[in-house]
Amino acid sequence: MNLSIRCIFWLMFFLPFNVQAVDHWQASSGIKHTAVLELFTSEGCGLCPPAEKWLYQQQRAKLDYIVLGFHVDYLNDKKGWVDVFAKPVFSERQKQLARLNRYQTIYTPEFVLSGESLPNWRENLNEAVSFLNEFDAQAQIHLSAHLIENKLMVESQSLVTGEENRRHSHLYIAITENDVKSVVHGGDNAGQTFNHQNLVREWLGPIELDATGETFIEQQIKLAPEWQQDKLKLVALIQNLSDGYILQAVELPLTQQK
Repeated sequence: MNLSIRCIFWLMFFLPFNVQAVDHWQASSGIKHTAVLELFTSEGCGLCPPAEKWLYQQQRAKLDYIVLGFHVDYLNDKKGWVDVFAKPVFSERQKQLARLNRYQTIYTPEFVLSGESLPNWRENLNEAVSFLNEFDAQAQIHLSAHLIENKLMVESQSLVTGEENRRHSHLYIAITENDVKSVVHGGDNAGQTFNHQNLVREWLGPIELDATGETFIEQQIKLAPEWQQDKLKLVALIQNLSDGYILQAVELPLTQQK
């Protein structure tokens, strides 16, 4: 990387967070660790609604974490209800994390915090997030995005520290949506109406990073007509796939300016 490009790269990390223009957005990660909470859930799971409700009632003002709500598809043929938000790739993500945690089984609801399973989430979530937020981030991410018709053009610039991290880390990109209404007509939750938050719509990765630790990546994501753009967020995270630890993450709301 030549000197001019390097200067531009580092300058972006000193820009204000969440700087936005009309149909153009950008954000940079902080110097401390932003935790990532991955919730694996299903509309057919009777235990999932209380878990989701509890999570979304938590006060996050003093905590720094990003929520990714993955709807898994392996319950679709077992619970009498097909979750239309479930995708095989989301179930594969849960299986991947189980392998990294050396677990033999997967289940719902499951909470995974920055790569590590968190079985006693009611008692431990806030304390665990607060603990992780004290650590310096082992990567930095700058995200920018703009719309061309129904396509989101995404640019990601990242810097990964440490030789082991550079050798084993990959980038993941997600699109999430808030306030997604759904009426369930069968299974354990028949008759209930959900208002899903942080619902993962798209999951891309693992994307290889440059061995030097500095990487520029461009991605194109087609936005489905039924997605509410003002409710969408773009998320990027970098994970070490040797030990499972998520080095850093950043979240970018795609809110239209008035």
